[in-house]
Amino acid sequence: MLIFLFLYFGVIIGLRTYLLYKQTRVNAVNRFNAEIKSIPNNRNLILLLVLMIVIALNFIFLDNNYLYFIPFHLLAIPWLQTFGFIIAILGLATSFIGQLQMRGSWRLSTDANRSAVGLITDGLFKYSRNPIYLGLIIAFFGFFLIAPNLGSLLFLLSMLLVLYRKIISEEAFLSQKVGDYYDNYASRTKRWL
Repeated sequence: MLIFLFLYFGVIIGLRTYLLYKQTRVNAVNRFNAEIKSIPNNRNLILLLVLMIVIALNFIFLDNNYLYFIPFHLLAIPWLQTFGFIIAILGLATSFIGQLQMRGSWRLSTDANRSAVGLITDGLFKYSRNPIYLGLIIAFFGFFLIAPNLGSLLFLLSMLLVLYRKIISEEAFLSQKVGDYYDNYASRTKRWL
């Protein structure tokens, strides 16, 4: 579980933000933080990530507190938890590869002040318009299997909703910025898979 947290926050958020800054001098975290006040969905995302950390830390270190999340004991099977870990790692890897394929276009938010927007349609984006979010949903499903409880199930379902809303917002942004090029891409490439 600690490995999952490190990979998510250290690599998916931290390393990718650092690489973007090194390449473009854009600080994705500052831009995301600036938009938190104006975009309620970003606030929900932050709250859900805090919930994920709380669930994970209670799962690892505080057995008595973990009971408050209402564990699903029938799913707490070692081989299923191992499978969940493998799925989580594959999901995070998919997300990270998608981020790398976006090159300098990747952001934590839509960054409406950007004048030029590049549309990535190759690599994983040839098969899914949202491989980064698809990878995250797979990773969060793995998280649920590692720590099967009501809290992690609600986290997974809430993240599905929050990421879906984020996708709708980003697709509207891209349609406005790129126009027909994006619309043609969207007509031939599925949102998820």
